[in-house]
Amino acid sequence: MSKLLFIPGTLCTGNVFTNQITTLTNAGHQCITLEYDQHDNLSDVASHALHLFDEGEPFSICAFSMGGMVAFELLARVPERIEKIALLDSNAHADKPQGRSARSEHLNYAVSYGLDTLIHDQFSNVYLHKPNEALMKLIAQMAQDTGIERYKAQLEILATRPDASELLANCAHPMLIIGGCNDVLCPPSEQQRMHNLVANSELVLVEDAGHFAMLEQSAQVNLHLYNFFGGAAHAETSA
Repeated sequence: MSKLLFIPGTLCTGNVFTNQITTLTNAGHQCITLEYDQHDNLSDVASHALHLFDEGEPFSICAFSMGGMVAFELLARVPERIEKIALLDSNAHADKPQGRSARSEHLNYAVSYGLDTLIHDQFSNVYLHKPNEALMKLIAQMAQDTGIERYKAQLEILATRPDASELLANCAHPMLIIGGCNDVLCPPSEQQRMHNLVANSELVLVEDAGHFAMLEQSAQVNLHLYNFFGGAAHAETSA
């Protein structure tokens, strides 16, 4: 089995994939996590990711949220090296007009009150489908571990990302698109749109899950990832 690159989302570390990495490591995959540095553009992040592999080495991708945008950059740059792609609660559109101003407000709030406070005050009602103190504590800790400088760089990436619709329309790679049915940040309509664009794609919408579907419904997400990357239907999943 090939190497499998996990790409986290905004204000996330590789800890967001703990359950998925456990399942897929047990399935025989060599799992590698991209941890963000202070790169503020997709090209540099993609170069950072490629340095995790030998030159010309093939790999597959499992990407969450903003990580999907990094996956698209890698797909555009080294399509011949990528075997399969799984997208978790991501999107393929360019930044929306109101996006930069909203993120500027979030950054100012984080600078004033801290990233953990930003998470709890601004995002707790949109990240999860149902309140879960343990999961919010994990998400807040990942934000603190990311830090303000890397958060600033990530906001610039989000603001300058290109629309990936044409890239997806021309993509022949096997792709698994997973989204939470209750995700308001990357809604099911966007997951369906990407699925319609990619000829060789599978769409899974997870019930009772918001933006962090892999945390709220890890067993379901793990099973679909196991089947996609491992090709078996009887995965041992991590709850």
